[in-house]
Amino acid sequence: MARYHELADALREQIASGARPPGEPVPSADRLAHEHGTGRDTALKALRLLRREGLLVLGRDNVVRVGPAQLRTARGAPGRPPTIIDVPPEGVVRARMPTPKEREELALPDGVPVLVVRLGEDEEVHPATGTGMRWPTG
Repeated sequence: MARYHELADALREQIASGARPPGEPVPSADRLAHEHGTGRDTALKALRLLRREGLLVLGRDNVVRVGPAQLRTARGAPGRPPTIIDVPPEGVVRARMPTPKEREELALPDGVPVLVVRLGEDEEVHPATGTGMRWPTG
């Protein structure tokens, strides 16, 4: 695996775990390169990859930050009923772009987000297209 993919995976995990919350500035490419023992070009490639995936955004102040959660319309295949996931009251659901491994495992085309259901330390990853979430009422 290319080194910039490894760095992107490490940053993705920090974002997914909440260690880097939405809006938080991301260290500069120079600092990331130093912290991860890579070159500046490698860090820049990783940052570009995560920006293309929508996980990082360039702010008006020219600072790269963790992107906000984005709502997207889920569209299932015609004639196919949606998958409904029951989310317990203490569950947390986040939308994000999939990792390359998740994209391959779920057979997702580029640009399709995933929904991550977290309950304590456990996580389930579902394609956002054709998936609905149901919370208990009351």
